[in-house]
Amino acid sequence: MELTRKQIYDMMWTDGVGKTEKALGLKQVELKALCDKFNIPRPSSGYWSTLKFGKPAKKVALPKTKDNSTIIKTEEFVTVKLTRSRPVTTNRMKNVSGKYPTKDLPLDDEAIDPIYKVPDILYAKDPVILDTKAKLREENFRDNNPWNTKNPFKCKVDKWLSMRVSQAQEDRALRIYSTIIKAAKAKGYGLKIVNDKSQYRPQCTTFFVIRKHEIQTFMREVYRQVTNADGTKDRYHTVGSGVLRFECDNYEHHYGSYDMCAAQDTKCTKLEDKIQHIIEVLESIADERDERERQRLLEEERRRQEEERKRREEEERKRIQALKNAECKKVREMLFNMDRWRIANNLREYIDALEVHMEKTGHSDDQDVKETLEWMKSKAAFIDPLTNENDDLLDEDDLDKVINPKIIKTGESKPSYGYYNSEPQYSYWQIKNMWHK
Repeated sequence: MELTRKQIYDMMWTDGVGKTEKALGLKQVELKALCDKFNIPRPSSGYWSTLKFGKPAKKVALPKTKDNSTIIKTEEFVTVKLTRSRPVTTNRMKNVSGKYPTKDLPLDDEAIDPIYKVPDILYAKDPVILDTKAKLREENFRDNNPWNTKNPFKCKVDKWLSMRVSQAQEDRALRIYSTIIKAAKAKGYGLKIVNDKSQYRPQCTTFFVIRKHEIQTFMREVYRQVTNADGTKDRYHTVGSGVLRFECDNYEHHYGSYDMCAAQDTKCTKLEDKIQHIIEVLESIADERDERERQRLLEEERRRQEEERKRREEEERKRIQALKNAECKKVREMLFNMDRWRIANNLREYIDALEVHMEKTGHSDDQDVKETLEWMKSKAAFIDPLTNENDDLLDEDDLDKVINPKIIKTGESKPSYGYYNSEPQYSYWQIKNMWHK
């Protein structure tokens, strides 16, 4: 069949789009693509409604092109193909529980990295996967486990993955977990499993090692409660909902510690399509730990610098205090020597006056008076810092105690002279002048 633009235009605006599709053997999307390619306007639904009520309707004219008589062959009709990774059922029906089944997003398989694709069949070659599979069967069957008794490839269950799923989701959970492990190892990350045998029931903890950071992971199935219909004692019992949840790391809360959900099944997406996202979440946790470690090192360096600054300030303060103490000691020695010199001069004047008095009274020839005067002159020479003669009994410390006696401190709240105060308060100069008493 060969038609021109004008013929297709007349068919659509005369018979309608639906009859034109059947006449040409095309689908709606294909006819739309054909009109868009050759610039052919299509009538809207409002156009036919306006004509039905007998009102004038506006008809869009056919745009002119260089060759308006272009012949369109049916073999060259443009078709539209939707690229989908999995077929989507148009007629969706509710399942037994009364809910619509989940459907996958239309994704392009070529855009997905092969390391993030979950296989449809699990080929268990890894000993960890085999141990996990055996451990899950032991938990489901407990002591009566026919699979473990008949399995010729039974291995020693030593380390298994951290999982808690129902028997119906075992195979799917193992396929997802093994894909996550392969994707992590392809990026250069490691896997570490710690078996804690100290508990009553040994538990294994799975860690992904990223840049020396051990990130704890756990896969579990979300359980729900179902009402018992058999009339037993327990009103409800717990069953698996089929929704898998991958948890990693944990965060602290004021109510306790909680696991952080990296990804889980939703109504529109499955956990199989989120492997790359899970790896990115693990990497982001490692980046956050690196940032915290960097902040911790910066805080330690800041604290060390602050302590070093305080230490230098303390050393400088001690050095300045030592210089002040040395300076105060020199000033104190200077004032002490000044007091000694003043006291020595006053003492010599007193000795001269005493000699004159003894001559007037006629006691100058008395032997005791002469010895006393000589003793006083020797003490004046000992006190005078200019002569600084030695004494047989006293030294400078004794002289300091005599010249600068200790000040007697009394209670400041007591009055200076009161009825209840047995000891009066003296000033410094009063106490200093009392040394000769």
